[in-house]
Amino acid sequence: MKIPCDDEGTLVLTRILDAPPARVFDAWLNREEWQAWIGPEGVRCEVPLFEPRVGGSYRVTMHLSGRQTIPVAGVFKVIDRPYRLAMTWGMEGDPSRQSLLTITFKKQGQSTELTLRQEGLGSASNRDDHGRGWNSALDKLVAYLTILPTRRHTL
Repeated sequence: MKIPCDDEGTLVLTRILDAPPARVFDAWLNREEWQAWIGPEGVRCEVPLFEPRVGGSYRVTMHLSGRQTIPVAGVFKVIDRPYRLAMTWGMEGDPSRQSLLTITFKKQGQSTELTLRQEGLGSASNRDDHGRGWNSALDKLVAYLTILPTRRHTL
């Protein structure tokens, strides 16, 4: 679901996930789990670099059909388990195509309200493209959490 935003270069999405915040948060910070669901549907992703600490880097290689790849990289800025995660996100090697991705995790009973905010997308068109990609990736996260709901998580 898209939330209206005054800045056309900012994307805000909110989802309710049927898992506690710690479980959802951990799906973002465990390399194997993140690799299992990150990226839009139909896109296979590899995570060859993953340093989940403030100042640590990550790299995601998105493999699209037709042998095309999209290299995404960034740096972890905030890790406040299980409440908030922030990282830069953008085309690897292109400083003009960087954004700030902030994800918040709010407990709602036995579920989690996840809010994804991506700032610095530059235009409504780029925001909408990223919105389609993130909505698809979040669909994959929902499916992933349904298949593997019992991974250990603690506060």
